[in-house]
Amino acid sequence: MTLAIVSSRYPRPGHEAFLETELRGLARHFDSILVLPARDALFAPATLLDALRTACAHPKKTLGILQTLLFGGTRPAVVAKNLAILPRALAISRIVAEQGIDHIHAYWLSAPATVAFVAAEICGIPWSASAHRWDIYERNLLRPKARSARFFRTISRRGQRDLGVALAENGRKVAHVKLGVEMPRIGARQATACLRMVCAANLIEQKGHAVLLDALALLAKRGIDFHCEIAGSGPLFERLRRRILELGLAARVALLGRVPHDALLERLRSGDYDVAVLASRSDGVANMEGIPVALIEAMAAGVPCVATASGSIGELIDAQSGIVVPVDDAGAFAGALERLAQNPDLRLRLGENARRRVGEEFNLERTAAQLANLIVAS
Repeated sequence: MTLAIVSSRYPRPGHEAFLETELRGLARHFDSILVLPARDALFAPATLLDALRTACAHPKKTLGILQTLLFGGTRPAVVAKNLAILPRALAISRIVAEQGIDHIHAYWLSAPATVAFVAAEICGIPWSASAHRWDIYERNLLRPKARSARFFRTISRRGQRDLGVALAENGRKVAHVKLGVEMPRIGARQATACLRMVCAANLIEQKGHAVLLDALALLAKRGIDFHCEIAGSGPLFERLRRRILELGLAARVALLGRVPHDALLERLRSGDYDVAVLASRSDGVANMEGIPVALIEAMAAGVPCVATASGSIGELIDAQSGIVVPVDDAGAFAGALERLAQNPDLRLRLGENARRRVGEEFNLERTAAQLANLIVAS
């Protein structure tokens, strides 16, 4: 069976790194997998030419799709986004037909799902999509897509619940399949006097780096020995660099920029870190966490996590495997870190439990098989 994956920008570096892992798991279950980025070469001459060829070959289907995109009950901003992606979707339809694809699966219910919806309608083949967090609440042609799709997969129970409610009678099409990670080999862990932290997240407001820095400043005032590395790129790099200097944390906090995914995983597995941290904010349903893969990967390597109760993080971290604190509470975050700094045995125990929890609940071998079974059965 041949599978097409519609991503947003993957495999472009720095985008949807989680897909690299999930695709390795899915590859064991399909004859071939073709990855088609929805946002690649949107208005390139070749894209526009292939879109025109598809529209001429399927005029009635193209007109029906255009009507759905215009009048499918979506907000004007989302209508504009879908119209902008339509040429790419029609061009991908041509690729899907030429490659003899049997099923299309999109990641994100937003523009990638629009592309998959269009291509499946043109080619007459089944499609499905994975929903993560904000894309569930964007309401991008949810009902027309739900009528057409074979199923929607959500990575969290919260997402399954909310999407099911939004889809009403089509809520039965929503399935919960976790994002999984590979379970690495790790060596024995040693407790260190200095609490070594890593924060792997894009440098955007939602990830709460400002709150994290405030918490680290509190740790420094309390005389806690620590070092924190922040791995990620984004628009806040310069602002965070200045804030680190203002707080007097330059010797304790390092902004690494974008770190290759494999290099970061190797450092987690090698025992370079004692704890993974993420101070994500929660500004309504559109700006909250799903279940961050960076935390799952840390736990798989036996690294416990301190994170905020944003979105569905509580579905990943329980009291035996890490510490979850309120959103936007630098004091609580600092308190959790101080507790781990002062109790090396606790962080080792949490790390062991974290690894066990991921092995049981978020193991790629299991989750990829579950998703593959849904695709094959559809």
